Amino acid sequence: MILKKLNDRGIRGLEVLLEATRQGATLETPLALLTEDDLTESVPQDVEFDIQVFDSRLDLAGFINSLLVKAKVDDDLNDIGLWAWLGAAFLDSTCPQGADGTRKPGRDYRHIATNNWRDFYRHLTRGPVRILRLFKDRPDAASIVLCQHPQSPGDFVEQLASRQERITNPAIIEAANHLYFDRETGKPKRGASPNWRKPGTLRRFSDILDQLDLTYDLYSMSAGNLVGLLPHEFSTYAGGKTFESD
Repeated sequence: MILKKLNDRGIRGLEVLLEATRQGATLETPLALLTEDDLTESVPQDVEFDIQVFDSRLDLAGFINSLLVKAKVDDDLNDIGLWAWLGAAFLDSTCPQGADGTRKPGRDYRHIATNNWRDFYRHLTRGPVRILRLFKDRPDAASIVLCQHPQSPGDFVEQLASRQERITNPAIIEAANHLYFDRETGKPKRGASPNWRKPGTLRRFSDILDQLDLTYDLYSMSAGNLVGLLPHEFSTYAGGKTFESD
């Protein structure tokens, strides 16, 4: 497979395919859509690769990011055609087939990127790549938003990546990682993200961040300092320990 991008016609073709899957049609990896000259455009540097299936957002992001570095694509996060092509190429990771051969793609913005910030982070290939790049020197510090299956980002990604002032603040993400990521299981700690605001959980963390932001410059803080400002209710998830850098 040669890395490419979809043109406008190709994007419309992907929209049609996604709608068909929502109606119950089976869909293999759409190779014709990815390779036809009248549906695609070239990127600056040809990169040949084998499409793989990934079980985590981190592994998917690492693979895609390495492709894009080799392809010498500039300002690629805003390239709708590029991310639509990647969305189609990695459907087996982000939208795997069920036993009956059908897929559950969800809304188009999960596979066809937009430049609307409300949906920017929801794209299932671009979203994790962006986070990986923000934490390129220490990706483990962002495990709490990269450990999930590519198909199911979940509540931690929704709560932390949906607001630019949070996902771009290393202290906030590293503090959340310290509180809620279970190193033994490689997943978020059980019970850390209920739908209601249980003391010490993710949604309470979000509430406290809003309060602290009124008084403190959160961008200037370290993760350790931020954890130190949290109320006692968070000690359950901190394990009663002081902050230690990941």
